[in-house]
Amino acid sequence: MNVKIYPSKVNGEISAPPSKSVTHRAIIIASLANGKSVIDNALIAEDTLRTIDALKALGVDIQRDGNKITINGSNGKLKAPAKPIFLGNSGSTMRMIAAVCALADGETTLTGEKRLCQRPVGELIDALNKIGIKAYSVNNNGCPPIKIKGGKISGGNIVIKGDISSQYISALLLVAPFAKESLTTKIDGELVSKPYVALTIDIMKTFCVNVQKNNFQNFTIEKGQQYKGKSYTIEGDYSSASYFFAAAAITNGSVTVKNLSVNSSQGDKYFLELLEKMGCYIKKEIDGFTVVGKKLNGIEIDMSDYPDIVQTLTVVAAFAKGTTKINNIGHLRYKESDRIETTIKELKKMGVKVNYDDKSLNIEGGNPKGTSIDTHNDHRVAMSFAIAALGAQGKTVIQNAEVVRKSYPAFFEDLQKIGAKIEVLP
Repeated sequence: MNVKIYPSKVNGEISAPPSKSVTHRAIIIASLANGKSVIDNALIAEDTLRTIDALKALGVDIQRDGNKITINGSNGKLKAPAKPIFLGNSGSTMRMIAAVCALADGETTLTGEKRLCQRPVGELIDALNKIGIKAYSVNNNGCPPIKIKGGKISGGNIVIKGDISSQYISALLLVAPFAKESLTTKIDGELVSKPYVALTIDIMKTFCVNVQKNNFQNFTIEKGQQYKGKSYTIEGDYSSASYFFAAAAITNGSVTVKNLSVNSSQGDKYFLELLEKMGCYIKKEIDGFTVVGKKLNGIEIDMSDYPDIVQTLTVVAAFAKGTTKINNIGHLRYKESDRIETTIKELKKMGVKVNYDDKSLNIEGGNPKGTSIDTHNDHRVAMSFAIAALGAQGKTVIQNAEVVRKSYPAFFEDLQKIGAKIEVLP
């Protein structure tokens, strides 16, 4: 599916979809819990369905009624399936389910689409081996497909690098309560995407497991803890909301996004601060925020903790006066696409001056022009450049726009609700 987007000034209100990150984690924890859990307002999208299907394949009793999910927890007692589990292009599912497979009786094979099988999981494989689980890359390249032979997690002390993906750390934390001894994970170097680890810890606490952390460098889960089944409601997603806030910024419009917890621990709430720094007016509402677009100015910012809003920031920067410098984003090369390469390529198509110097992405603001955007099978490329299209000179075509189903199936419908002029091409 291709969509054509015309320059449009947007105004109005939408409700943020449920959080993908929270949905993944809540479903996994509920599946490992002792007792029944009911997850309300879950995000139903390609990635989260991959997680649900993977857990079902491991023997978890999961029933879905719309976006309400009922889970009879396994208390960590899982069974490896005879067939490989196919995870599509969901990196979150691959990394977290790989650790979950450590609890399954037997050997589990995890595989996926071509791009997923190019994304590194070597650090996680090494960590699993250090805690008594036999795991390896089938092609011996540190990437999927991978095999995990479930057994007894030993616990103890391990060291893992944190500069590629915080999901390695989240994966280990999720299964740590089932270790024979307390498990301490020490980070070697700097941990990227810290808010996502904080989110994991918050949800674990809700399900009755506590994590001791020391400045995001050491994480300890004391033995003897157990997840307990809960009723849990998924909050709205700040990553998805960022596109609509960006739309207001680019078009000098006014957009309100509701269904957002103002006290959320989601790191991508930071996008509102970035827009304020760039000149937008931000108003806190009872259950969300309103962004009013104003004259935009370039900024310099460290985005090591906020990978999912980097591309949204780049398209706003393309319309700002001056240069925006985005630092510490090397780990974006390991996402659904190489998001540094794809962002530069598509911005240049729009006539934007942009370069990457191995330390920072530099965008010189100007007057982007409509063009044909290759989404590179990456949902965030599709959504970010759909927003850029609203302020561009001339029409823009988003190719293979259906990739938004990965995280936000209703994205284009919601964009139309606030006044975007969109045409679905045959």
